[in-house]
Amino acid sequence: MDEINRTSPPATKNGTQWEVQLNAIPTPEWLDLFKVSGEGSVTASPQRVVFDRNVLVFKSDESRVEHWVQSIDKWMASTNARAAMRFESASRERAAREDAETKERERIRQLNERFKDL
Repeated sequence: MDEINRTSPPATKNGTQWEVQLNAIPTPEWLDLFKVSGEGSVTASPQRVVFDRNVLVFKSDESRVEHWVQSIDKWMASTNARAAMRFESASRERAAREDAETKERERIRQLNERFKDL
C-alpha cells in the first residue's frame, strides 16, 4: 500500500480555507483511519479535515496554519503506519487462507487417487 503524503505547502485563496496537494487519492479505508488518527486540539482536529480527491482542505486563520500543518503531518504519518499494518495483516491472512485451500485441494486429490479403482 502506498503512503499518502503532502506534495505542497498550504495555499489559500481567501485567507481562511487552506488546500494541500497530496501525492495520491486516499482510499476510503485510509480516510476512515485518518479521521481517528490521533488527538486533536481546540484549533485542529482530523475530523475537521476535508478530502477532495488528492487535495486536503482545512479552515484556519493564518496564525494557526503552522499548527494545522504539523498536526496533519503527524496524523498522516500515523494513518500511513496503521494502514500499512492492516495491509500486511490482510496479506498474511490471505496467504494463510490460500495455503489452507491448497492443502485441502491436495488432500482431496489424494483421496480421489486412493479410491479411483473402487
